[in-house]
Amino acid sequence: MMRRIEISVIVPCFNAERYLGCCLDSLMVQKEPEIEMIFIDDGSTDATGAILDAFAAKEPRAKVIHTPNRGVSAARNRGIDMATGRYLAFVDADDALEEQGLLKLYQAAMRSGAQITSANHTLFDMEKNQRVPVEIDPVVQQPLEIVKEIIHMHRIYNNIWNKLYVRTMFDGGLRLDEGVRIGEDALLNLQLYLRASKVEHLAQNTYVYRVHARSAMATVQQHSEAHQPMLEGMNRILLAEGVKELYFRDYLQSCVWVDEKERGIGEAMKRFDGHVRPLVLDGIDETKIPKRDSSLYQMVKMGGFPTFYKLMRVREKITKKRWGIRR
Repeated sequence: MMRRIEISVIVPCFNAERYLGCCLDSLMVQKEPEIEMIFIDDGSTDATGAILDAFAAKEPRAKVIHTPNRGVSAARNRGIDMATGRYLAFVDADDALEEQGLLKLYQAAMRSGAQITSANHTLFDMEKNQRVPVEIDPVVQQPLEIVKEIIHMHRIYNNIWNKLYVRTMFDGGLRLDEGVRIGEDALLNLQLYLRASKVEHLAQNTYVYRVHARSAMATVQQHSEAHQPMLEGMNRILLAEGVKELYFRDYLQSCVWVDEKERGIGEAMKRFDGHVRPLVLDGIDETKIPKRDSSLYQMVKMGGFPTFYKLMRVREKITKKRWGIRR
């Protein structure tokens, strides 16, 4: 009798020999529910491929595909194409699952009927040997409110690896953008949450994100330019879904924050009109701007936003009341 796969776990792997053992150990102990492990060796030049082949030889739930190097998004997309489970889960080769992590997500998803089930996670600093829990407070359970958090680059909702997705959400060909290297998770989640009718968040830690010198975010330089493809991708998605006006304020705040993080307030505002404003205003239908944002829209449109923003940042220092996204 063929076993019914409940969760397809997709693991992209590239030159991960140093960290892979912990990941594989954490997958082996996930005994419930029934899972398949899909490993995509993305053109590794170290021992990653051999380690995966040896693991699959003793682990009947594991499948290994060796491909030329095309990047993490292409590897994940290949895994999605191969998946047969009711749900999809994603794990990075240098991270690990908590014991019964998949079971906790699965039980929450089955109980709630959610199309997307998220959970808290733990940051593990490998240099300092230190664990730091990352939790949501307060928990947001409405998909369209979570979209706002994703635009704000939320440290839990943006990630792909701390969630369980109903596989049929991908049946229409929805995949990761292989041309985006930073924030590709956020772009996928933006589309998925816009389409979801029921979501759930589990207030337990199910995943360990291991921070080391080669971690994706540890190697990001030129923060503003590195994030431009993601911001442009957000713009395309919001326009395609017909909701850019609804999230005008949030998208503006995110674009500003990305530039300010690298350049500081003064330089970011000097280049706002030439660099940020065209993207923020692109495709906007002024008649669809919510009333609450109409004056803000006019400030951006007429060139008054930089002065306004600098005043808001001064007010923040005095009142501690923030204008914009979390920093």
